[in-house]
Amino acid sequence: MSQTVDRALTILASLGEGPASLEQAAARIGVHKSTALRLLRTLQEHGFVHRQPDHRYRLGGRLFGLAQQALEGIDIRQVAAPYLASLNERYGHTVQLAVLEDDTVLYLDRVEGRHPAAGG
Repeated sequence: MSQTVDRALTILASLGEGPASLEQAAARIGVHKSTALRLLRTLQEHGFVHRQPDHRYRLGGRLFGLAQQALEGIDIRQVAAPYLASLNERYGHTVQLAVLEDDTVLYLDRVEGRHPAAGG
């Protein structure tokens, strides 16, 4: 991996623990302050880092936008499928994946059970 990319990602991960001064950021990745400053300025220019009025750095809004895009790209049915199958296999009952939207339950997926539903 590129050393610069590795250092930038390490800074971002460390800022996830809370804001840091230039000195703290440099110490966290084991570089001179000038190297940390170059990395932080570049990350700041791209919106990944924000410099606060107290001169400490924190994660920037661009990261949250990317995180939201990543979450929106996840197919919840695909992620849940092995868990639904496992529950169905283990207990033999119908398993459903649903979400609550306002006051309505929306069923997204279903794995039919081996046992008939108790009726009455």
